[in-house]
Amino acid sequence: MLKIVLALFVAAYAFVGVAAAQDQVQATDAVAVDPLADNISKLKNSDPSIRRQAAEALGQLRNPAAIEPLRQALKDQNPFVRIAAIDALGFLRAIVASREISAMLVSDVQESVRQSAAVALLYIGDRSTVPSLVSALNDKYDGVRFAAANALGAMRDPQAIPGLLEGLKDASPSMRRASLNALGRIGDTSTLPVIREAMNDADPGIRAEAVRLCGSFNDKASEARFRELLKDENIKVAVAASGALLKTGSREGAAVALKAITSGDPMVRIQAADILGDLATREAVVALEKAQNDADSGVRLAAENSLSRIKASQPIPAQKPSAPKLKPSGTKK
Repeated sequence: MLKIVLALFVAAYAFVGVAAAQDQVQATDAVAVDPLADNISKLKNSDPSIRRQAAEALGQLRNPAAIEPLRQALKDQNPFVRIAAIDALGFLRAIVASREISAMLVSDVQESVRQSAAVALLYIGDRSTVPSLVSALNDKYDGVRFAAANALGAMRDPQAIPGLLEGLKDASPSMRRASLNALGRIGDTSTLPVIREAMNDADPGIRAEAVRLCGSFNDKASEARFRELLKDENIKVAVAASGALLKTGSREGAAVALKAITSGDPMVRIQAADILGDLATREAVVALEKAQNDADSGVRLAAENSLSRIKASQPIPAQKPSAPKLKPSGTKK
């Protein structure tokens, strides 16, 4: 019986030893795996889902050594792999890949690939790709046009202006709004006449954006139109008109902003809070202090920022000269 017990004990000990050795080998292997080399090798895997995951992982590593393998992955037959490679190169700001991505923006058969290409070019910021982005403003797919307009606005290149002006004629309100926003970011005053016209757009979002931009240009020629839009049926347009008037030096829209800070729409309240920060009256301060307790965190943050701006803009009171100290009586002069 004793021999059997000893035999079982030896066998159990041997099993534990083997298992421990295997665990040690696996741990050593895990430590030895280089995520960069591992994912680069996976870009050649026969399974497209593994190739896609590898491209995504390489983008997250932010290692420039992954750029060349990712450029090769741009030729992958699977569109999802191409999208992952484009996104990764965008994260890496791989300007060396801008020409290939620019070509894909224009010619890839998959609209989702073209859209990703426009977004990646925004991150890369290579102005040599502006012509391709302008061409993409005529893409049949809304998402591609929208992404191209956003990228052109971020690059602030004046050569994009003609294409963006055409974008204001697009049937899609989202595209017209994106084109308008891009023109505003470029900031060329020659576009003011067209932006003024956009204040008459049927879409309230576009009217509001056009009003905001004209205000940012300090467009005193539009003051009369701003006053009219204080009565716009859409509260966002009216609040934008209030802010635009303030930019030109008029406080005629103050009542609109003060009322809007209690709107049921948190986005309107945020917009109003920002304007009240520029208004900087006692009434504005009281309204902003109340807004610091708003249920919406975005409104609270906007109110706090505006109050900070008001406080920073207040002149520092001059210090009164201190009175000369009197010597105690009985002291010698």
